[in-house]
Amino acid sequence: MSTKTMKQRIALVAVSALTAGVLSVASAPVANAANNLQVNNTSPDGAVEVMNIATTTNISGAAVISATNGEPSSVGLVNVSSLGSNLFPGTTQTAVLIKTGTLVVYSVGSTTDADLANTVVYTVEGGTIGGLTGGDGINTTRTTGVCQDMATNCVAAISPNSGATQMTVRMYNGAMATYDSDGSASTAGATSAALASPSTGTLKGQITVTLVDANAAGAMATSKSGAYWVATYDAAAVTSDAAGYTGSTDFGQNLFLDVRVRDTYSIAITSTGLLQAVATGGAYVNIAPASATSTGTAATDFYSGAAPDSEEILISNPTGNPMAGTVTVTWDGTVIATKTYGFSGKVAKVELSSPVIGKTSTTNNNIATYTLRDAANNVVYADYSGTDNAATPPTGLASRSAGITGSASAVSFSATGARDLSVSLTTGVVTSGRVAFTCKSTEGAGTIGVTYVNNDGSTVNSNDLAVKCAGDAVKYTASYDKAVYAPGEIATVTLKFVDSKGNAANDITDVDSDGAAGEISISTSGMAQTVSGPSDSGASGADIDQGTLTFKYAVGTTEGTYTNVINVPDVNEAATAANLSGTAAVSATFTVKAPGTTVSNADVLKSIVALIASINKQIQALQKLILKR
Repeated sequence: MSTKTMKQRIALVAVSALTAGVLSVASAPVANAANNLQVNNTSPDGAVEVMNIATTTNISGAAVISATNGEPSSVGLVNVSSLGSNLFPGTTQTAVLIKTGTLVVYSVGSTTDADLANTVVYTVEGGTIGGLTGGDGINTTRTTGVCQDMATNCVAAISPNSGATQMTVRMYNGAMATYDSDGSASTAGATSAALASPSTGTLKGQITVTLVDANAAGAMATSKSGAYWVATYDAAAVTSDAAGYTGSTDFGQNLFLDVRVRDTYSIAITSTGLLQAVATGGAYVNIAPASATSTGTAATDFYSGAAPDSEEILISNPTGNPMAGTVTVTWDGTVIATKTYGFSGKVAKVELSSPVIGKTSTTNNNIATYTLRDAANNVVYADYSGTDNAATPPTGLASRSAGITGSASAVSFSATGARDLSVSLTTGVVTSGRVAFTCKSTEGAGTIGVTYVNNDGSTVNSNDLAVKCAGDAVKYTASYDKAVYAPGEIATVTLKFVDSKGNAANDITDVDSDGAAGEISISTSGMAQTVSGPSDSGASGADIDQGTLTFKYAVGTTEGTYTNVINVPDVNEAATAANLSGTAAVSATFTVKAPGTTVSNADVLKSIVALIASINKQIQALQKLILKR
């Protein structure tokens, strides 16, 4: 077994022991109560009001029901656990026992005072009590046993009934007086009462025992073994893929699997064997890597020794090309896991897109989006050494002078420019992000570009992205997306903002200060309710996008023509401050009309005229017919 594996197992035992201690202190009713142990470990010391399971190694073939701590032992005991997946000896204990075996349980009574002496009562369903050390009585069906005044362990040997598939063992505790109906608290009286009505006491322990034909402990079970994606080569033991890890990463990273070989009871097995890993698709594997960068040299690797209960496999991409395949893990020739992996290739394409309209004479917040892709168009996870909003750019990504023209200036990676848009959960690095560009002092259009240098020195240039730089909004217009709406339709009103040169205003300066005097106001005649407004970033107000803001409303049911007033105080003030003709509120008009149901007066008059003309024609025709006769 590797040194790392030994350290992991020691750490796991230490953590388990600490956890057990915490649970005992927090939950056990009596101080120093010991947790149960796994099979073939020395039975823990007994305690008052605690029912333990005897796990001491048994070589005699017969149950040992000695009252001495550490000596009681069961026969045919396969596994000990609890519903909480721990070994706490409470009312949620579970065990697995061979049908021909004997389960031994024990607890400690109390002799502090006759009236307060602790009565220990065992009951069993699906089995019988064959022996009771220190006991004061067993009922005739041998399903209830009682101990009184015990200074040492009260030990019971319990065997399954023929044909049973499950047993339930319970332990009740109570003072002698609790059981003795006449209150005399005599041993005989309390014993008789306890045998007749054991549940008079308090339930302190319960064990649900599953009965099996053969012992499957120690034999590898594929259902409880496997390999799971984890973060690093020395990750803690897991029983499922770690959150966010799916077996996909970029060519510059490695992938890690944590292997566990366990029996059907989820217990680590002690046998030795052969662990193998085989990769398809071109990846290399390395079992028990010494570090996160200890890559293998072949598509196969093996480990011979004790069964692993947290052994890592490192999967690497030896090329810079996109790669996908599977890693199959076997123990002694039996497949315990087949995992699909994927690596992107090196960066082959840099996409710049979605620029805002930048603000003249500024850098921060004039942003565009970048995405890195490999030759197969997979998104590549760029190495990233900073945190969200940090000034450190992704490694390899830089501004380039070629393609920088017009009113835009070089791309930068200042605080807001390098912030993440999307971060890969698999590797914790950037999948796409933002770059910032500087706008010169004059309004206009330009282009920007970046370059990316791969680890192998190859350089990839981005597309030349067209960007715009503009001043703050000093004027605005408003319009609805339709002239006529049916009742209940959704109407969109769009506000367009321009700077002093008539360009679409920049997206940087807010047009709504989010204060009482600066709020955008829109009247809602003919509207039933507001559906949505612009994005609002709190204290900074409403953010315009490509020089516009949109609001949506549900149209009302009353027909007619409506005019609404739109007022943006911040823009009005900006126009006044710039000595421009002051921008006042604007208006927008729309009509509500139900399709095919409304007839105007003009339509009615037109129909009447047409009807009269038709009647006149019929009269004239009738006159001609009469004259002919």
